[in-house]
Amino acid sequence: MLDDNHDYDITTTATTKYYSEQLAKVDTIKRCLPNLHSLGELLLPCFLRQLFTLTVLLSLLCLLVSYALAGSQAFSSLLHVDYLKMIPFFCWTWTIVIVFLHTFIQPIISVLTFLKGTLFTGTVVVTLLVGLKINNPVKNDYTAMGDSFLMSTIALGGLMNVMPLMFSKLKQTREEIIGFNVALFLGLTTCVILNILWCWSILAVVPQHSTCLSTNINETIQMAFNPLNESQIRDRCMLYSPSLKKAALGGQISTVPLSEVLENDEFKFFQYVSFIVQLFIVISISVSFMTMGSALHHTIKGVVDSFWNPTLEAETNLAKYGNPFQYITARRITQWFCSLVIFSVVFAIAMSNPKSFKTILEQAGSLFQNIEMGLFLAIMIYKVSTAEYCHYILPFQLPRWFTFLQWIIPAYFGSAVFYDIYHIIQHYTK
Repeated sequence: MLDDNHDYDITTTATTKYYSEQLAKVDTIKRCLPNLHSLGELLLPCFLRQLFTLTVLLSLLCLLVSYALAGSQAFSSLLHVDYLKMIPFFCWTWTIVIVFLHTFIQPIISVLTFLKGTLFTGTVVVTLLVGLKINNPVKNDYTAMGDSFLMSTIALGGLMNVMPLMFSKLKQTREEIIGFNVALFLGLTTCVILNILWCWSILAVVPQHSTCLSTNINETIQMAFNPLNESQIRDRCMLYSPSLKKAALGGQISTVPLSEVLENDEFKFFQYVSFIVQLFIVISISVSFMTMGSALHHTIKGVVDSFWNPTLEAETNLAKYGNPFQYITARRITQWFCSLVIFSVVFAIAMSNPKSFKTILEQAGSLFQNIEMGLFLAIMIYKVSTAEYCHYILPFQLPRWFTFLQWIIPAYFGSAVFYDIYHIIQHYTK
């Protein structure tokens, strides 16, 4: 009898140990496929973890609001429908796709991103050629460099928000990680070059300031040949020509005045370029919304999973090919609900303030993203450089001298935080 009990105890212990090891393995795998929330939990002190997750959510939320406004404008310009009616269509169509078809759209996003890059290259080349024909005079104003600086931090900082999502697709091998690093570097370099050429082509086609058709007939001819500041003479003008200044005051994306110029009778030959540009912008902003929306959903999933039972997490992950009742679990319903709440906030802000996408980007979105990169990323870099993490074996480790170069990132974005605060104070004290 004692032997039987002893054998039973050994069997029970072995079984318990086996399941513990399996759960530990699942937990290890889950940590090897990080999200922004789990990175904060792993590398930040207790009181900063929650602030980091909140900052990430607010940063992504601001980006999505700006994309929702810009995307709705792009669709309304292409389809010639009311701008406000496009906001619900744009927001909820892509929200449903992101939340409920998240697993299936990942390969599609990759294909659409390639299509977006190809269209962007073609659009830049064609618009640049048109710009060389029109050769619009450009007046430099270096006091406005701050706006470009903030926009550049948004473009560069957005990479951190999607990197965990992209990294989760990799096999943890040296070759895959090296390829991942090279792809990121080449992608950023390509984007920088194309964005500079795009800005150049826009300036070559669209006037910086409008010409004014005065309410006084005697002044019409004189004023028509003088670029004026719209904000100063608004009451004296009956009509403005398309311009970047007018678009900025109206909260429009730059392709709206670009299309107006190209569709003018004077440039009828270039009307096909207007359609190409509009099509590119529609695809581009839709892909950007899905990409950042996926990063937001991925982060929310990480937050929900951190409060969930690991056993249930393992069970639902392993039931990948089960029936719908196995797939639709309490954990997934919670993830869907939390994501829908956040996307509802995006929709509400977009509907309540439909002309502020540039303000949201330059002020709120830029500030949260720069804090994320300049403060929290700096702490994470310091943390992984300490002796506590030196004994971990990595498939590919950067050279030790590269560690010093990594501090350029928090220094750059940290300075952007101070400029952001100055820019916001200056904006509201005018």
